[in-house]
Amino acid sequence: PIFYHRTRFWLLRRLFRIFTAPIFDVQFADFFIADQLNSLSTVLLDVSFVFCYYTSYWSQGEEECTAPGIWYRIFIALLPPWFRFAQSVRRYFTTSDWFPHLVNAGKYFSSIVVIVLASIAGIIHKKQDSNEVALLGLDIFAVYVLFACISTLYAYWWDIKMDWGFLDHTSTGHKNKYLRDELLYAGGKKFVYFLIMGLDLILRAVWTINISLADWKFVHKQYVITGTAILEALRRAVWNFIRLENEHLNNCGQFRAVRDINVRVITEHLKQDETKDEDSDQEDIKKRDKDRPSSGSGNPIRRMNSLTGSKSRRHSTASNNSSNLGSGKVPLTRKFDTNV
Repeated sequence: PIFYHRTRFWLLRRLFRIFTAPIFDVQFADFFIADQLNSLSTVLLDVSFVFCYYTSYWSQGEEECTAPGIWYRIFIALLPPWFRFAQSVRRYFTTSDWFPHLVNAGKYFSSIVVIVLASIAGIIHKKQDSNEVALLGLDIFAVYVLFACISTLYAYWWDIKMDWGFLDHTSTGHKNKYLRDELLYAGGKKFVYFLIMGLDLILRAVWTINISLADWKFVHKQYVITGTAILEALRRAVWNFIRLENEHLNNCGQFRAVRDINVRVITEHLKQDETKDEDSDQEDIKKRDKDRPSSGSGNPIRRMNSLTGSKSRRHSTASNNSSNLGSGKVPLTRKFDTNV
């Protein structure tokens, strides 16, 4: 295939289903890819910046194309959370379960509110009249920070509880406290998962770097945006591994997938037994040819006994091998984890 066209067309079909949400039923691949788009909002804004920059005066392109009040930049920033919001609402109408679908929709609605408030605060900050606009009796910038904190904690709780399956109070045995019963990565070491939980919280709050450094002009804004975009991509990569692990374990629990596959391992001992069987067959053939009369008629009873003797020896060898394998001398199967 040229450029893996089947995979590319599959991705295009999935993107079409995402962009047309909530028309189609939502499958796992649909909302999984839509989650990736939420971490690529900076990339989408950069695409719009390229079109704007090369269609305007280049000397003024950076200021004109990154201004807070550009309507299409706000629209593009709102698209990823809108996709997930629409998908969650669609799943609610499909399953009639308000939890977790409507609660998940509320998470993305909070992200939409934060983007709108950030755009308004940016426009007002540029005009230097932020003291003249207030919301809920507070400065618009303070309202933006408040809703951003709420949205961050909301999303973090959903990560560890719903997407990753941690804090499972219904687990049997409670062998992994504050986590879940089965841990597949890092040999099931709990401290790795606790480290990931802490890392996710820190990277969820990288938006504070934009406020503390870029908005107060300690560092050039584009440098900060590039750094935070890389950190968000790192967070999403770690999130993907744990999310797929939890999805696979849920599928195994509902008998939609198999965790372990038994594969017969060919050992050196089995290879030697097979070689002996082949040598024994060759000896039987030579002996049969030697005992055959020159006339070519031969004795059919003798030939039958020779063949049955060869087969009985092979079956005897195979039974001895199976007994050795069953006694633990030679491993018959080896367990492989299919961590999809």
